[in-house]
Amino acid sequence: MSQKSAASKKLLLIATAGILAAISTVLRFLETPLPLLPTFLKLDFSNIPALIGGFALGPLAGTAILLVKNLIYLPFTQTLGVGEVADFVISLTLVLTASLFYKFNKNRKGAIIGMTTGSAIMSFIAAPLMNYFVLIPFYAWLSFDSSVDAIIQLAAKANPAIDSLWAYIIFAVVPFNIVKCIAICVITGILYKPLSPLLHKYR
Repeated sequence: MSQKSAASKKLLLIATAGILAAISTVLRFLETPLPLLPTFLKLDFSNIPALIGGFALGPLAGTAILLVKNLIYLPFTQTLGVGEVADFVISLTLVLTASLFYKFNKNRKGAIIGMTTGSAIMSFIAAPLMNYFVLIPFYAWLSFDSSVDAIIQLAAKANPAIDSLWAYIIFAVVPFNIVKCIAICVITGILYKPLSPLLHKYR
């Protein structure tokens, strides 16, 4: 392959990742709360383009798509930027794990194992730890009109069983991320096969 051809392929790959990042950013604005969960936990599908990009273009591309999405969304933050940092770190555990598995096992089984493993890490490790040690305490510290107790009280309006930070993790954060991961992985599984011939042109 000539240098010119290689440069063209690289440019097309970057352009494809850019398009996926743009779609991811748009989807980030389309969010909805889930029943029986605190209203500030809102489901969006912005990780789907990142996961598709991770499968088709590689783990680095999936990471870049997540990063660009959160950087673009940052001026519209409602969490003083804390939510965007947490979203990047938490979502990265799913996208990076799944795309790394798929990179070394390019078949349906590799994709399923990757998404299942990534979902488990995101739902039961990354999201609980980030919320307990970073997201909730740091947001409460940054916000002059809020506190950890105030956030717990707000969450308790959706579920009275939430009476502590750990209860919030168990009854809100974990279920929310399980639902989110299932939705993202199922939709990605449906969309990836018809899209992969186009996306793989630029590998």
